[in-house]
Amino acid sequence: MLCAAGLKTLAGLVLTALLYLPVGLWAQESPKPWSEQAGDGMSVAQMEAEAQAHLQETPPNYPQAHLWFEQAANQGSPQAAAYLGWLYEHGHGVEPDPSLAIAWYAQAVETGAHRYTLHLGWMHLNGELIPVDRVASEAWFRRGIKADYAPARVALASVWIADATGGLEPHRTLEAETLLHEAHEQGEPNAVYFLARLYLEGIGDVEADPDQAFHFTHQGAQAGHPTLQAWLSELYLQGRGVEANRVKAAKWASLSAAAGDPVGTQMLQLLQHELDAEVLEAGREQALAWLEN
Repeated sequence: MLCAAGLKTLAGLVLTALLYLPVGLWAQESPKPWSEQAGDGMSVAQMEAEAQAHLQETPPNYPQAHLWFEQAANQGSPQAAAYLGWLYEHGHGVEPDPSLAIAWYAQAVETGAHRYTLHLGWMHLNGELIPVDRVASEAWFRRGIKADYAPARVALASVWIADATGGLEPHRTLEAETLLHEAHEQGEPNAVYFLARLYLEGIGDVEADPDQAFHFTHQGAQAGHPTLQAWLSELYLQGRGVEANRVKAAKWASLSAAAGDPVGTQMLQLLQHELDAEVLEAGREQALAWLEN
């Protein structure tokens, strides 16, 4: 089962998603150079669009984008504040400055962009730009949770699960379990992965539960999660939490492998050695039928 690697992948996906912001609708072919007078009478959306237009130039005109974003941020735009954080974090048009990056991301949160609580939490946890600060990291995740932002629940739960996997504070997996169920009820898709893993492996003080493991693994597999499809194949092969069914094991391994999941690929290779050709073909046909529905 995936552990630290899965968490690292999730973190990377979360950070990428947070830093992707759409191009504004007001972008023009020839962006205006910034000046105090140029911004007079403009809406925040228009300022952001001017900044975006400068980013679309080849090469991007980061200094001009910075000036437009700063004016928009000073008028309360959370998106502009987040972009300024991104510029300072990565040193685009400015010297990299983690402190200013954090300050601008924090302003984005203060003005309502709660999704950046995740970015701030991971920044304080991964130690790439600033020293690791677990207290600050957890505080940012909790800030997101307080705002009822479901991904923050998953983020904090995933950290506690990773800790417990390494033998640290096993009791916190019970809190993680609660957070994950809350996030799942909110419709957060990543919650099902960690719930399935908790009940499959039995991590920390949360005991393995085959029935719950099958429930969440099946749910994630049906939603198209390739790794959970691989896990579901294994459950059907072993008869854990469900009656053993080799055809369904082949079905889910085929789907997972077709999606490029390494666990699914290994599972399919195992089944190709263990199952006869008729069972494998029946599983493949079920996989094709699933894809067509």
